[in-house]
Amino acid sequence: MILVTGGTGFIGSLVIKYLLDAGKSVLAIKRKSSIIPQKLQYQPNLFWHDADLTDYFSLSDVFTNVSQVYHCAGLVSFDPADKEKLMKTNVEGTTHIVNLCLERKARLLYLSSVSALGDEKKGGYITEQSKWEWSPQKSHYSISKFEAEREVWRGMAEGLDAVIVNPTVVIGADNTTNTNQLFELLKKGLKYYPPGSTGFVDAEDVANIMIQLMSSPDIKETSFVINNVNLSYQDLFIKYTALLKKDPPSVPATQYLLELAWRAQSILSLFGLSKPKLTRDVARASLKRNSYSNEKITKTLDYKFKPIDLSLEEISR
Repeated sequence: MILVTGGTGFIGSLVIKYLLDAGKSVLAIKRKSSIIPQKLQYQPNLFWHDADLTDYFSLSDVFTNVSQVYHCAGLVSFDPADKEKLMKTNVEGTTHIVNLCLERKARLLYLSSVSALGDEKKGGYITEQSKWEWSPQKSHYSISKFEAEREVWRGMAEGLDAVIVNPTVVIGADNTTNTNQLFELLKKGLKYYPPGSTGFVDAEDVANIMIQLMSSPDIKETSFVINNVNLSYQDLFIKYTALLKKDPPSVPATQYLLELAWRAQSILSLFGLSKPKLTRDVARASLKRNSYSNEKITKTLDYKFKPIDLSLEEISR
């Protein structure tokens, strides 16, 4: 049996869909409060189980006859108030998954993030070998994903059959995360653009690559950066607004402006007036100029990524 955690999430739901399309039977874990996506409702070979990642015994009940695990569940937040939730969900939850995979001898595909990788100080490409180093500027999300990865590497040292993937910023038409909220702002006429740059990849590519890696038993005890293209936010916004036939944002959001914005949102959140979408960590990330290498994954699988223009067109529709 194939187990998928985070089955109602953006990438987890796609992994499940592709597995079902291939004729596989899937056992999916979700929270009690999670809503099953419409595309996964009433599927005869899909079995849902409510479980808490932080509850070892509720997870243990699900692992009967499980041979493959796609661990897609996790908390994504850059709100400092979510520090404890991030560590509990991402680190403690992953520890339970690793231990159960070891106990039941299941192969693990762990969905991590480039936030668990280090920066290249000389301006080169960030790769699987880029060393993560602690600093006061690291977000709690980055720390939680790094610590979660350490648990997977610990499991591998103890005999776990596992692979880690580190996607860059994931985009796609079904996305409801902050990334697509940004595209919604562009539709409404956003005037500012962050001066930084980063990598982008379609969720379909991430899901397809995960399934291909899981299906390649000789590939194990390693990690892969999953990135399609490196773009500045300005260039991304120009591409997207051209599809909308709108003017692109023309005013750079300087460090000073971003600091004013996140501090103002923080003050509002103190009075319970709003939950901050722009936090200090998000502002810092938008100023960075990062580029990511996809050489390892493209050579290993001979993989061809979905064109970024097609991804943006689907989002715009």
